[in-house]
Amino acid sequence: MKPSARVKTIAALVLLIFLFVFVGWPIYNTGAVSIRHEEVKIRSGDALLAATISSPRWGTGPFPAIVSVHGSGRIRRQDISSDWRKLVPEGIVVLTFDKRGVGESTGRFEELTVERSKERLEILAADVLACFDHLKKLPQVDAKRIGLFGGSQAGWVIPVAADKQPDVAFCIVMAGAATSCGLETYYSALTGDGHRPVERLSDEEIDRRLERYDGLHGFDPIPVLARTKVPNLWLIGARDLSTPARQSIRNLEKLKSEGAPITTKVYPNGDHSLRDVTTGRNLPYWQDMIQWMRERRITGK
Repeated sequence: MKPSARVKTIAALVLLIFLFVFVGWPIYNTGAVSIRHEEVKIRSGDALLAATISSPRWGTGPFPAIVSVHGSGRIRRQDISSDWRKLVPEGIVVLTFDKRGVGESTGRFEELTVERSKERLEILAADVLACFDHLKKLPQVDAKRIGLFGGSQAGWVIPVAADKQPDVAFCIVMAGAATSCGLETYYSALTGDGHRPVERLSDEEIDRRLERYDGLHGFDPIPVLARTKVPNLWLIGARDLSTPARQSIRNLEKLKSEGAPITTKVYPNGDHSLRDVTTGRNLPYWQDMIQWMRERRITGK
């Protein structure tokens, strides 16, 4: 072998070792190689939902399971792949699906509006429950430990779905609004959702305007949450400019005082994505969520 070829070979080997040690090991350490994926189609009314079921490769179960519920917008399975990457290594089966009318799912996609919020949330909740029913039939799933998890708009979809299906074992909401759709929309208009130019208002002034809000409310999750009988975890960023965190925390604390099985975890410096507004780093919401599940023996480990 010529010296130049030998140098290239050695360089290639060094690169492979580097990729394995500094790239391959972290990927392996997420548990991704221990995950089995199965693509399925699930009927929900007039829609055929394209879904992926991600399960632990070890053991035969039965494992607890979660349906990943979408936030707003055109969400596909790959957009929420962090759900199965974080949860399957904990011994949890995760079902993700393309929102109706998005990706490979049929049906009509429609943005949620205050005026049609009740009707639209019923449709989205029905899609979630179709996925829930599919999980119940799987041999690797413990039908008594299936819950719902999602962020933002999912904070309205999840209570509606759980209210209709008594077999839902737990609910986890990240950065959801425990307020009416109308109030949340008004709050977003006041804050610019954190990215639109608006008049700069103090927190106190925003709260005063929210107290005086007399517009259309649309769907209100509070009466639904008041009926809940299963454990709920709400993860909230206090600096959220998309959902009214202060009002949500107050409403959830009131429900807790009245006996609702709700746990709140508030991140004082967290935004809508549960990142630290100062550093931009992710807050430990995954760890807190998994710990909450372990304490209730929801994980499969």
